[in-house]
Amino acid sequence: METRLYVGNLPEDASSDALRKRFAEYGSVANVQIAFDRGSGRPRGYAFVTMASAAEARDAIAQLNGAMFEERPLRVNEAGAESEGSRARAEEKRRTVRITSQFRERENMTYELDCAGVPLAIKMFPLDRSEQEWRIEARKDGDGGAAPIVIAAVARTRAQALEGVARSWVEGETSPERAIDWAAVTAALSAIRAI
Repeated sequence: METRLYVGNLPEDASSDALRKRFAEYGSVANVQIAFDRGSGRPRGYAFVTMASAAEARDAIAQLNGAMFEERPLRVNEAGAESEGSRARAEEKRRTVRITSQFRERENMTYELDCAGVPLAIKMFPLDRSEQEWRIEARKDGDGGAAPIVIAAVARTRAQALEGVARSWVEGETSPERAIDWAAVTAALSAIRAI
């Protein structure tokens, strides 16, 4: 019996052929459908892949959920299988970090975020015109007049640079009550296709 899978966190340029090829490693693929925005015609960042059998679908979920696909970790589960509890947890996580403003400066984009009451600014800019290397800076103003915290990382993609910032930030964080939920920051920036 065919089983339909939800595949999330896709890059904008993901193709149905590439998805079909990746999922075919774990069984017969009956159908691949990438979701597009009706207004803009742009991909929405997710797709549905129908596997020929439930066993193949379970194998694909086990092997591909969290696996890298075109530099992004996939989210794979059975379509419609999210429980109310997991939806509520996901919604709560989205509310812990929200983007309060975004604006373009001369050579970069800046995103201001509210991370559960902690203001954070993320600045992204390419290091060359071909956008083969990106620099991301994260800034949190210091508590009680202390110097601001600024962490930067450079990588080939914006997502990799953000991962570098998050790693460095976590290693240097001394105040657990003012810690940043970097998974939620990544989710918020991914939702607006900033990374």
